Amino acid sequence: MRGFSKLSEDEIPLFVQHFLGTVAAEMAGSTCAPILTNTWGDGLYFVFDSVRSTGEFALGLCEVVRAIDWRVKGFHHDLSLRIGLHAGPVYACVDPVTKQPSYIGAHVSRAARIEPITPPGEVYASGAFAALARSEEIREFLCAYVGQTPLAKGYGTFPTYVVHRRRNTGGR
Repeated sequence: MRGFSKLSEDEIPLFVQHFLGTVAAEMAGSTCAPILTNTWGDGLYFVFDSVRSTGEFALGLCEVVRAIDWRVKGFHHDLSLRIGLHAGPVYACVDPVTKQPSYIGAHVSRAARIEPITPPGEVYASGAFAALARSEEIREFLCAYVGQTPLAKGYGTFPTYVVHRRRNTGGR
């Protein structure tokens, strides 16, 4: 969530109730829900079992968050999401510290480096995610090339795509 550091202490319970509550409600009502979820304050970490589910859920969540009037809910400024998507092999494990199932690895880090460079209210994806979406002939959304983009924390420069719902144009 963009803007978390600007929240006042009195907004934190509102964040838990309204923002995280919205995310939880979206997960509960979705046929594309993640297979693993975690949060770190304002960060959401989800793992999905397919590119289609990932893209559909990300776009749906962005649409829901964008439609909410956050000031009516008591916030001093609007809240928005930046979502970074990537696809690749990950290591499934039980975290010895938390004793909870987890997925870790270089491909998790790639998604984490896409999110900070994503404009607010948008969903960005890696070339790997876009290639899989194309090869699987996913019709619900499309990945439009943004360019070679430097990722956060000096991670490197990679082809990056913006993910949008496909509009029905009556054709293909």
